[in-house]
Amino acid sequence: MPQPKTTLFILLGVFICTCLVSYFVIRDSVKKTVETQAVAFAEIAAVQATTARSVYAKEIAEKLRQDGSGPNVEYQHMKGYVPIPAQFLKMLGLASSTNTSELFHFKPVSKWNLEASQGLDDDFLRWAWPQIESQDEPAPTGPIAWKAVWRFEEQEGQKVLRYLKPDAASQQSCVACHNSYEAQAEVIARRIAEHVPAGKQWKQHQLLGAISITIPLKKVEEIAAVRVRETVILIFCILLASLLLVIWFGRRLERQKINLEEVERDLRRAENETKAANELLLAKHDVERAFNELSAYLQAIDQHAIVSVADIQGRIIKVNQKFCDISGYSEEELLGQNHRIVNSGYHSKSFFEDMWKTISNGNIWRGECCNRNKSGELYWVDSTIVPNFDSDGHIFHYISIRIDITERKSNEHRMSLLAHHDTLTGLPNRNLLLDRFHSAIAQCRRDNTQAALMFIDLDKFKPINDTFGHKAGDLVLIEVSKRLLSCVRQVDTVSRHGGDEFIILIAGISHAEDLGAIAQKLLNSLAEPYHILENVLNLSASIGIALFPQDGKDMEALLKFSDLAMYSAKQSGRNNYRFYKA
Repeated sequence: MPQPKTTLFILLGVFICTCLVSYFVIRDSVKKTVETQAVAFAEIAAVQATTARSVYAKEIAEKLRQDGSGPNVEYQHMKGYVPIPAQFLKMLGLASSTNTSELFHFKPVSKWNLEASQGLDDDFLRWAWPQIESQDEPAPTGPIAWKAVWRFEEQEGQKVLRYLKPDAASQQSCVACHNSYEAQAEVIARRIAEHVPAGKQWKQHQLLGAISITIPLKKVEEIAAVRVRETVILIFCILLASLLLVIWFGRRLERQKINLEEVERDLRRAENETKAANELLLAKHDVERAFNELSAYLQAIDQHAIVSVADIQGRIIKVNQKFCDISGYSEEELLGQNHRIVNSGYHSKSFFEDMWKTISNGNIWRGECCNRNKSGELYWVDSTIVPNFDSDGHIFHYISIRIDITERKSNEHRMSLLAHHDTLTGLPNRNLLLDRFHSAIAQCRRDNTQAALMFIDLDKFKPINDTFGHKAGDLVLIEVSKRLLSCVRQVDTVSRHGGDEFIILIAGISHAEDLGAIAQKLLNSLAEPYHILENVLNLSASIGIALFPQDGKDMEALLKFSDLAMYSAKQSGRNNYRFYKA
């Protein structure tokens, strides 16, 4: 056994490591939360700005146009006229930056804006604009699903969020205004002088410009740093108190061990004295032989079984050492108690009601019970409770004989896991997925909702195995499974189909369009870098989606069609998702 000093040093090492790990985990979690909330706030600010511009254009500018005036670029020199929506948006950005105490700044920008302050005047805008411009379509038939572009960068030694949200021509009036403006001779001349293609003509829903939002994170990070320090101090105090309690409890156990050894010596001495007295009382060989046989039987039962005797109220009046060993309670702690002292809470109230009904009627009860020992650990026993009758035929005792089956139950649980889960990732395998699929489909039929299978295949996974080895490949698959689980609900099922293929079952869907957002969330998560064996690996995935009941009504059909949709996503360039189309 380790010496007390060695144990103390080990505990101190664990204590210090736990404090350090807690600090870094909390700091990183707060940092990620700050960044996530900053992006969410930028999205809200951009939506509010475009919404305000739309309301201005529809409700104010249009009303004035109907009254004979309306918006005009030269509104300052024209009585009764107001700024055009683009000018209004610029004014709104200037006012917002002032009124929010510099919490954020936004302004409208465009590649085609002739005003230098609203052009692509910094590295971020020149980097982000081509990304949103690539989302444009030459002849859109409806609104385009624009995606904002952002990144975190340093400005004057401070971390800021730079965010660029596409601003499309949502109204035909905006298209007409901009197209007429571009057709003016003065504008064409300026375009030619600045080496910009002249005569640009837009269509509705095409990209006109973007909203640039800058959010300084200094104030938020200062507050977060204070919260991290306070939390770490609290955890330190809790861990320190726990360490002191463990040390005190260990010393107490050591003293109890010494006392128990003394009691054990006394018991052995008493046992030897009792044995000598019994041998003197055995007068006849037959009686002695019968006594020895009975003692052997009792000893065998005592060594193998957990035995207790209770009165008719259920109070324990006798236990054997086996009961004390497995429960962790001493005989003195058990006597006078009822068996609720080892109740684990695993079984329902009706379970015990049935047991008491059986034995109180004079019948033998048999069953398996899950109990909890003094230290809080669970153990399983195969129980037989036998009523004991007096000479008048009344029950006066209940004798309980139990066999420890904890190891058997543990083996059964492990076998169940092996039969229904993937050994590498721990995810459900195809058998368990099929079982949950049937349950989900039944629920969808009752609730009149939809379900979906997402077939996920990692792009170019084989080169990782070939280059870095199968160990690295296995670690990537484990990390992929964790990221997939983090992107879906607990009621959804993420399973490994084999190799680098995964299947996600999502039930209770009211709107199929929501699946696109889920799929994109999965793609974004899987595209994050993987830090594996001191290497940074990049990976993407292709996702195929098939819906119940539109695309198929059984597992095989939905797997087949989601697989086809996945290959369609791969053919479209990978790192993409596709719905199955018949």
